[in-house]
Amino acid sequence: MTALYKFIASPDALRFILNGVVKFTPISELNDPSELVPAMDAEAVRDSLARLRSAGYSDEDMSHLRQQGNLLQTLAPKYQVVRVPATKAEASRLIHSSFYDSISTLEQLLADTAHEMSSKVGLFCLSRRFDSLPMWAHYAANASGLAVEFRNLDQVFLGDQTGVLRQLTPVTYQRETSGVTFDPQSHRSLFFTKFQDWSYEQEVRVVLPLSDCQAHAVPGRQLFTWQVPKNCVASLVLGWNMKLADRLAVEEQVRTYNPAVAIKYAHFSRGKIGVGPAPSADA
Repeated sequence: MTALYKFIASPDALRFILNGVVKFTPISELNDPSELVPAMDAEAVRDSLARLRSAGYSDEDMSHLRQQGNLLQTLAPKYQVVRVPATKAEASRLIHSSFYDSISTLEQLLADTAHEMSSKVGLFCLSRRFDSLPMWAHYAANASGLAVEFRNLDQVFLGDQTGVLRQLTPVTYQRETSGVTFDPQSHRSLFFTKFQDWSYEQEVRVVLPLSDCQAHAVPGRQLFTWQVPKNCVASLVLGWNMKLADRLAVEEQVRTYNPAVAIKYAHFSRGKIGVGPAPSADA
């Protein structure tokens, strides 16, 4: 996979990142209030139910259904009220059950399940671009921070039988979220769909069970980290407003903890962001 970037407001935690330690953020600490909040469109739910009852399950549907079952077993086993059918014929018989006609009951079950899952996972959020002005403004303290360039994370996060966890997945952006339906892969929208307003982020994310992470007690909360190979950290792009003292401290940390990491210097000119030589010492 091509380069992915993590914007950092302060170089304070840089020595950990240079050693391959990355942070997974619990859902409750994210800045998007819609994360893992389930949405159901009753008409879309009924349409998907009618399709499956009429046409039955395809091989692809069954694959996604098994992944959905694996995800529930991993994160919210008590909400897996029906076991995953073993065959298409069994799945087609099950979908005709009157249980699935009660949309209000299913909506409450979905909300409870999503709440359970959201308490069990953390996100490692990255961007496909380093030259986004809003990203530098919002996440790198108005370009006084930096962007960390990661490479080859797709060789680290290989995915698993859930089709959701432990893998790099691009976020899709929609004007209105499609919500969860009877389509066996629609549950992915809970994890990988955001509103169009966030599209400038061009986000790629990893969803990881917090139980996989190393927990650290910090004042008022817990911090969750995970170890990637140090050579996944390819470069640092320093913001054009970074103070000289911080710049020198970053350069020293690279020499100390991971000398293979390249240091680049972001420049802002005529509304565009590029990289170039280090600013002069009096900048």
